[in-house]
Amino acid sequence: MKKESKKRPEIKVLMYHRVIDSAPNDPVQMHYVTTDDFRSQMQIIEWFGYTPITFIDYKLYREGKLSLPAKPIIITFDDGYLDTYEKAVPIMINHNMRGVVFAMGDRSIRRASWDQKQHDCETYELMDDNQLRELRKLGFEIGAHTMSHENLLDLNLDEASYQIKCSKQQIEEVLNEEVYSFAYPYGAVDKRVQSIVEKAGFAYACGVYSGSPRFDESVLDFRRLAVDQRTPLYKFLIKLLTPYQYLEWSYHTLKKKQVLPERHVNKRMITEVS
Repeated sequence: MKKESKKRPEIKVLMYHRVIDSAPNDPVQMHYVTTDDFRSQMQIIEWFGYTPITFIDYKLYREGKLSLPAKPIIITFDDGYLDTYEKAVPIMINHNMRGVVFAMGDRSIRRASWDQKQHDCETYELMDDNQLRELRKLGFEIGAHTMSHENLLDLNLDEASYQIKCSKQQIEEVLNEEVYSFAYPYGAVDKRVQSIVEKAGFAYACGVYSGSPRFDESVLDFRRLAVDQRTPLYKFLIKLLTPYQYLEWSYHTLKKKQVLPERHVNKRMITEVS
């Protein structure tokens, strides 16, 4: 057996939700990018020499079983929307790219009812089991995103355990293989929730703003860079090419300590949650 590698690279993790053909007329719709913007973003990633990997790749690297490319990046999609499968995946395949899709454990849920609850907008269709299996065959990783997209901080221990543990079991039944990664709905996570995720057998988990800006320091709460309709190409370039995650971490740390007056905090930054 190869000895586990000690070197841990800096890897940015991007967070997407929906990818749709054109901007909707309804201004309350959130967390989307258009197909044209997504295509441009993938082209930029390719131009600057980044190679998308998965958390499974990273696990194999840590075990000394796989070498990473020179500039790895992880592209994630929350919720498992059907338009991710129909719009984003073909673009990524065209660029020989792979990503990570976090899907619901309750496979009877066909539409994202949480969109309506959170934003009072239309609900959107989710991928079915066959589509998840097809993505896996294409090299994408499928992770869990709870059973039904609950805010885990609002649940008691038994409820949170059910949402986390059963989501892993259900997706493993669909894929007929172990599931290693998890994403916290709404980026809602604390030490208690992390402990449940670890005990459930997940190796990695993704938040949004709560984790360390350094990739390797919080494997149960990877910090992600949100990409959505509020991310024009110039800002995407800034997020990709600069240590932007450290800026976000600084803002949120200072805000928690109430060092920054409210008017000095970037409001757009603090509302980009999953």
